[in-house]
Order: sequence, then C-alpha cells, then structure tokens
Amino acid sequence: MRRKLLIMSIISLILMSGCWDKEEIEQRLFVTDIGIDLNEEAKGSDVDRLIVTYQYPNINAIGKNATEEQRTYLISTISSSIFQAGREFRNRVPFPFYYKHVKVLIVGESLLKEEELVRQILDELNRDTKTNKKIMILVAEGKARDILQANYSEDQHTDGVIYSSVRDNRSSARFTPKTLTDFISDFDISNTTIVPRIILENGKFKISGGCIIKNYKFLEWVDEKENRVINFMNGEVNLETIDVVHNDDLIIYTIIRGDTKKDAYIENGVKASINVEIEGYLQGYTMNDKKTAYDNKVLLEMENTIEKEIKAEMEKTIDKLQEINADIIGIGEHMSKFHPRDWEKIQDSWDNIFPEIEFDVTVNVHIRRTGLTK
Repeated sequence: MRRKLLIMSIISLILMSGCWDKEEIEQRLFVTDIGIDLNEEAKGSDVDRLIVTYQYPNINAIGKNATEEQRTYLISTISSSIFQAGREFRNRVPFPFYYKHVKVLIVGESLLKEEELVRQILDELNRDTKTNKKIMILVAEGKARDILQANYSEDQHTDGVIYSSVRDNRSSARFTPKTLTDFISDFDISNTTIVPRIILENGKFKISGGCIIKNYKFLEWVDEKENRVINFMNGEVNLETIDVVHNDDLIIYTIIRGDTKKDAYIENGVKASINVEIEGYLQGYTMNDKKTAYDNKVLLEMENTIEKEIKAEMEKTIDKLQEINADIIGIGEHMSKFHPRDWEKIQDSWDNIFPEIEFDVTVNVHIRRTGLTK
C-alpha cells in the first residue's frame, strides 16, 4: 500500500511541475509603436526594402519604485518584413518582443508609393494571431522613424499619446481614426480609404488632415477642413467648432450632432444627393446693441451664413475627390446596397463614372442655444 502511495506521489509531482516554458513579464519587451519606412538604398532588390522601427517602454522606469529615468526605447533595422525585423533585433536586446500591445503603426510617405510592399505589410499584420487588429494606422508626411525619434516634452512621449489622440476622436472631425480592421474593410468595399496624417511641427507631432489611399498606394493629402466635410458627408459629425464671418462679425459655432442622408440613382447618367442636418450652439459672437442673436431674424441670417460656408466647403471637396477619382464618401457603396440592380450594370466602369457624377448638396443648420448673455 505504501509503495503504491509513493508511486502515485511521484507521478503527481511530475504532472504538477508547472509551465516549464513560461516567460515572466519582466522578460518580455512590449512593443507599443511600429514605424515603417522605405529603404531607398534597396531599390530594385527583393529583400531588405524596409526600415522598421520599434518603440517599447522601459519597464524599470514604470511605477513608484522606478530605477531608471528613460521611459521608452527606440530601435531600428533594415529588414524584409515587420516580424523579420523582430527576429533580427534578438541579437541586440535581452528579451523577445511581444506584439499583443502594439497600438500604433506609422507608415512613411515614400513607402505608400510601393503597392506590393503595402499589401505585404497589411497581410502580415492581419494574419498574425498575436497582433491586435485594433492597431491604429497613421501616415507620416515624411519618415515614420522621424516621428518616433522626435524629442517630445515629458508629457508628450510618443508611447501612448498618439494612440490616445486617435483612439476616440470625439473632440474633432479634422482627422478620421483608422484601425487595421477598418483599413482592410474599406478596401474590401471600395478599394479606397482615408488615414490620419501625422506630421512634425516644432519638434512635436501633430495629427492633421488625412491621406487618401487607393489601390494600396498614396493618392492625395487632404487638409483639416477637407477631412471635416468628408466626415460630414459620411455621417460622422463629431463635436466641432466652425468660425464664420457674418456681416463683418465673427461667429463661433459649435456642432453637437448631425445627420446625413445620401442617395444615388441613374437618370441621364448617375446623379447623387447629399443632405446634411446639423445642430449646434453659438460658442461666441460679438455684436452691437442693434444686432443681437435673440432676434429671430438675425438668428436665421446666422444659420444661412453657416450653411453657405459648409456647403461651399463640401462642394469644393467633392470637386477634388472627383478630380483625383476617390470615392471615399460612399456613393458606390450606397448604390450597391440600395440600388443593387443598377450597381451591377455600372460597377465595372465606376472609375470612369464617379468623376462625372452630378451632385446636389443641401445643408441645414440649426442654432439651438445662443448663450446666457445678450
């Protein structure tokens, strides 16, 4: 009996030996940001065409008992792919990289001229089971490494701040957040997307406007105003402030909500209509005693002035999108959903049709509050 108990105890000890291959948290390097640039010197080659930059936090600089001051590390290498770069780094860092916490991918401007490389990068990220598919994608006007390498102030380290700026874009419509999942979905639907543009300004990053990408290649930059009205036309009306001059007086109008209705149909060619309803309040205005926002007539005039301003911006942006042939306002998608029979007839010729569409744009602005003072 004792012999049997001894044998069972030995077997239990073997089975309860724990995870022999586990890695402690302090023995991992958690990559938070990745920058990818084109290796110009490898032009014409099939390998080492990328310059990959990883950013990861210094674990010893985190917490109350931090022993070091440097908060993040930056490391770059020439490689053929993102994860090949991670393997090449193994000779330069003490522990393996861990990709589950990657939050930001910044793509350099020159890389977007190489369609096959962009496809390869996105495919690699999408297939990898350890990569978060909610990773935010941005395009650098210039080099991605320069964005990550810039000397930010103590409260503007790249680690976490870029991600926080684009993760929940409720405070501005001047750029459009884009995750890896969103990016791939856009290409499945229309083969066109818009990604936030990130630039360096006085040594600090700034997210401003966007980059239109079509067929996995750079197409055009858009500024903040253009990005804003693109969001309006796509029904993504966020909290936003608009400055308008009305009868030589500056009006500051804050948008709080909106609704967009689109339609597209075939009638002597393809025609499209976009109707935007906007509600907001007067953030600020200065007038003399004879003109006050408490006067309904003056209030209607203000609304008309704001409507004209927004409509003019929309029509100007539509002209630009038709000129570069980029349907990022979803006209083709709308037709495929609501007029599928018509769409089947024209979808193969959409690139020739979109630039010729006749648009009818309507904007209705409502001022709901005027403030506490006259």
